[in-house]
Amino acid sequence: MSHDAWLQIDGLDVVAAPHLPPLARCVTLDLRPGDRLGLMGRNGAGKSTLLRQIAGLLPLAGRSAQVQLQGHPLHSLGPERLAALRTLMPSQPRDRFNLSVLALLELAQPRVDAPSAQDALRHLDAWALRDRDVLALSAGERQRVALAQALVQGCPLLLLDEPVAFQDPGHQRLVGALLETLTDRIVVFCAHDVNWVARHATHVLGLGLQADDHGWFVAPCDLALQPERLHRLYDCHWTQLQDASGHRAWIAL
Repeated sequence: MSHDAWLQIDGLDVVAAPHLPPLARCVTLDLRPGDRLGLMGRNGAGKSTLLRQIAGLLPLAGRSAQVQLQGHPLHSLGPERLAALRTLMPSQPRDRFNLSVLALLELAQPRVDAPSAQDALRHLDAWALRDRDVLALSAGERQRVALAQALVQGCPLLLLDEPVAFQDPGHQRLVGALLETLTDRIVVFCAHDVNWVARHATHVLGLGLQADDHGWFVAPCDLALQPERLHRLYDCHWTQLQDASGHRAWIAL
């Protein structure tokens, strides 16, 4: 492990349930503020499970598995300290009460700070939703509100499960551009859109039994997104197109 890393993972097995074999073995990586790690792989590869393990919501697996936040082992952090260090955004938020969007964000904050809640909604093109009932939002609107909830908690580690799920292309680009501004935080996100990951991630962790003998690989984004690795991840062939301006796009064949 690197001594200057803020998030350190060493020897972690990604296990969905105690009676099941690991989806990936001995995952090891270090992340620092400004890093944006994209988790990629097929459905069921363990992306959401890994997020929940890092968040402390699932037990760590592996003979010598360790996860440290800011130099502290995950198991040593009480609920209040853990809540101040990391936030987890689920892929499909579930609401039980008909609160307004702005009230929901204020409840998510350690201390009510109306300006920061309002700013988060504006940055995510959700200010017009502030008085809407969260139970009446579309899936895409609710997902942007969920991201705003995560942002206003002020945690240095953001764990985002499908942050651009249900988003149209314009809002996908908006969300990606916003994540790039969070240079004082670590962002770990799951995503299926290879081109969105290529544009906005600094590193990629590929999960899946096709990846390698341990079921995973990690690399800087440009090195990770190569035809051979994408083939092993998704069991289909890929090619990259480039236009006259140099813009590139991955296409699954």
